This record gives sequence, C-alpha cells and structure tokens, in this order.
Amino acid sequence: MNPRRRRILIPGLLIALLVVAAIASFTGRAEGAEQQPVSRMSDPRITESSGLAISRAHDDLAYTINDSGHDPLVYAVRISTGETVGVTRLDADVTDPEALALHDGTLWIADTGDNTAVRDEIALLALPEPGPGDRTVAPDRYRIALDSPADIEALLIDREGVPHLVTKVIGSGVVYRLDGLSTASPAAPTRLDIAAPPLVTDAAFAPDGSSIVLLTYLGVHVLDAGSWQTRTTLPLPPLAQAETIAYTDPFHVLVGSEGEDSPLYRVGLPVVAPRELAAVPGLGLLVLLVARLGDQAR
Repeated sequence: MNPRRRRILIPGLLIALLVVAAIASFTGRAEGAEQQPVSRMSDPRITESSGLAISRAHDDLAYTINDSGHDPLVYAVRISTGETVGVTRLDADVTDPEALALHDGTLWIADTGDNTAVRDEIALLALPEPGPGDRTVAPDRYRIALDSPADIEALLIDREGVPHLVTKVIGSGVVYRLDGLSTASPAAPTRLDIAAPPLVTDAAFAPDGSSIVLLTYLGVHVLDAGSWQTRTTLPLPPLAQAETIAYTDPFHVLVGSEGEDSPLYRVGLPVVAPRELAAVPGLGLLVLLVARLGDQAR
C-alpha cells in the first residue's frame, strides 16, 4: 500500500471507530434500561405509599407518606433495606397527601388528591427536611385555588425552586406552575401549554435539571426539562400499582407502589434517546472528518 494512503486511512479508521463507539454507547443506554429490585418497605403502617422523595443530605434515605385515610405521618426509610428509621407527625389538617418533593433542604407535601372533584382548595405543605428520628412538626401551608377541581397526584420542583403540579385524568393531563406562593392567601397557578400523558401518578425533575420523569400506570415517561417533549417511554417494573417515583441521580430513578410490603425498583434512564443522536456534541464533526479523509485517500 502507498505509505501516504496508509497515513490517511489509519486516522480515518480511528475516527470511524470513535463514531461507531459513540453511537453504540448512546443507543445502548437508551434501549437497555435496567430494572433492579432494591428493597421492600415492610413497615406495616406503610400500606398506601403515595409519595417518594430521596434525601440529598442523608445517604441511603428516602421519605414516603400514605394518602387519604391515614394519620399524617412522613416515614424516613432506608433505601437499601426498606427499614423505617424515623417518623415525622404533621401537626396540621391533611386531606389527601399524594406526592413529596425535596428542594434546598425543604420537604414539600402535596395535599392535592381529589378523586371526587369536590375540593375548592388544595395545598402544599412545607417543612425542614426531617432526617432520621421521630418528631412532630407544624408545616407551613400554601393554599392553591384552581380554576376547577382536579385530582392531582404529581408534584415536581424545578432547579429554581418553583413547584409544578400535574393532573391525573383519563385524557391529556394539565400542568400547573406555582409562582409566588404565600401562606397569607391562596395562589392562582399558571396553566402551561403542555399536554401530559393520561393518569400521571407522580413526577420529578432530575437533580441536574436535565430531564423530567412522569409516572403513569402504563410506563415511565422521560421528558426534556426545557421543552417537556417526550424523549422515550420505559416499561414499568412489576408493580401492583405504580404510584411513586424519584431520582437517585440524573440517570436512575426509584419507582414504588401502593400496597403492603411494597417494593422499590431502581430503573435506569437513557442518557440520550436514539432519535437525539444528531444532537450529540462533536458527532457531526467526526462524521465530516471521516468523509474528508476518505476523499483525500481517493
């Protein structure tokens, strides 16, 4: 082989291999989402887990709460074992708590359930993250006046600390943004021009703000955090009634269920969905370099 031609082909082959490796890496992550059982919440008091939040201040710690018909208790649970390591009693009237979220050291509770569509007001409760141990806390109450009654089971808070709510309906769900919350008077939420999937039971923003997950009875919907456009939908783990979801890191979530001895599953998320490969930084440049070197070799 001509030495000059060899010098051209070798870098070209290396770049081509890099392109193939990049594509294989990203598509593999998108299509090979793992589902691993982690633990079971075996506390007999936890029978209708309806919210899940993962601590950033305490390792291996999550919080959950039962929905309507139970004492207003927030349970601190070891993720790896499912053991309850703390209980916080809420010194407040709570109607139907349906979701939890953590932001900047504050635990938020969505008292937003309304299966029969009769509530004039719903509320968010806020308290300092409790951690392990037992205590009683009087949370701050932020009332919310919707334009019409709605059953809401999903609360998610963006990186700026703004809460969002997603309705649970048979058709397209509604997304509300809650700016200017006050303990003095009810807030009027802003309805966003976003169509959520049907029957959303929980939701969360990724810790780095890169993505959103919406949990439904049909799957885990992974969305772009900026546009709220769906990247991909993942199958559910084997759960009786998928009701809770929370990020452990930007690439994994915990998914939980209602019911006694309810399991927690770790689910891997795609870093980049296959149809987004064109947007991978540098990939287009690599392809152009390969093409240019090929032209020179000829």
